[in-house]
Amino acid sequence: MKLFYKLICQLLVVSMVLLPFSTQAGMIGTDQVVASATGQASVDKVRDFVSRTDVVKQFEALGLTATTAQDRVNAMTQEEINRIAGQIDTLPAGADSNGWWWAAGVIIIALIIWYAYK
Repeated sequence: MKLFYKLICQLLVVSMVLLPFSTQAGMIGTDQVVASATGQASVDKVRDFVSRTDVVKQFEALGLTATTAQDRVNAMTQEEINRIAGQIDTLPAGADSNGWWWAAGVIIIALIIWYAYK
């Protein structure tokens, strides 16, 4: 039994010497948390916008599938996502019945997605 304890002790000493202890803890700033939450909200807003049925129909009219549009949104940088989310926020809600503003908005977003893909 003493041999077993001695072997376990030696294994523990060797593992403490050879295995690194690189765990670090630090405070997370409020600005980091807010930026992360705002960034995720912007990504969700753009993904929801791109997955809407009227936007998907407009993409299909332009020759772009919904999965391709989602893939392009996933490939965008955070700055591009924030810019598009800001444009979505400034779009008028139901301002025209002819859909001219919607078509222009969808075309602008499609061009931004296309530019980001290229």
